[in-house]
Amino acid sequence: MTLAMQRSRSKAVMIKQWLTGVAAALGLAVAAQALAAPSAPDETLKAAVAEIQDLLAKNHAKYKADKPGYFKMVDEKIVPHFDVPYIARSVLARNWKTATPEQQARFQDAFKNMLIRSYADAMIENYDSVKVEWKPVRMAEGATDATVNTNLLRNGKPPVGIGFSMRLVGADWKITDITIENLSLVQNFRGQFASELKKSDLNSLITRMEGGQFTTDTPKSGGSAPQ
Repeated sequence: MTLAMQRSRSKAVMIKQWLTGVAAALGLAVAAQALAAPSAPDETLKAAVAEIQDLLAKNHAKYKADKPGYFKMVDEKIVPHFDVPYIARSVLARNWKTATPEQQARFQDAFKNMLIRSYADAMIENYDSVKVEWKPVRMAEGATDATVNTNLLRNGKPPVGIGFSMRLVGADWKITDITIENLSLVQNFRGQFASELKKSDLNSLITRMEGGQFTTDTPKSGGSAPQ
C-alpha cells in the first residue's frame, strides 16, 4: 500500500469515527422546527444533539431489536436536516449534469439510503461515548451560509476538530458538508464516485447502490475495513 493510500485510508477511518458521534447532531428538535424565524445554525445543531441522544437513550433496546424501525427513525429525524439534493449534486459533480432526471432522483435516494446503512449502526453503538464542544459562530447579519466549528471529545482519545457547513433553505439551516480536520466528506465521496464511474456507467452504479452492493470504503469506527 502506497503512502498516499495509507493517508487516504487513515482519513477515511477518521470520517467513520466522526460520523459515529456526529450522527447524534443531525436531527433537529421538533420545537426548533416550529419556530417562525430560523434559529442560529449552532443552536440548531445543539438542539439536535439533545433530541437524538434522548431518543437513542430512551429507545436503545427497541432500536437494536427493530432495525427497520430504527432506520425509519434515522430517515425521518436525521436525514431531512441534510440538504440532500445539494449534496447529491455536489458528490456527483459533472456527472449530475449529464444524468437524466430519473437518474438524479434514483441516485439521490440511493445515496441517502447508503449513508443510513453505513452509519446508523455505528451511531447507535456509540451515541453515549462522545461529547461536542461548541465554538462561537461568526457570521454577518442576514447571512445564508455559515460554518459551525466544534471539537468532538471522545473518551481517552484526542479531540477531533469538526466543521459543519450549513446554508439556509427556507426557514431551516441544513447541513451541506462536514469536514474533519480539513477533510471534506463531500470531496471524499466525490472522488470515490468519480473513480467508480471511470469503471462503469451511472445506471450500473445506482443499481448497485440500490441493491446494497455498493458500500463506502470507510472502515467502521475503531475497526477494519469496509470510503
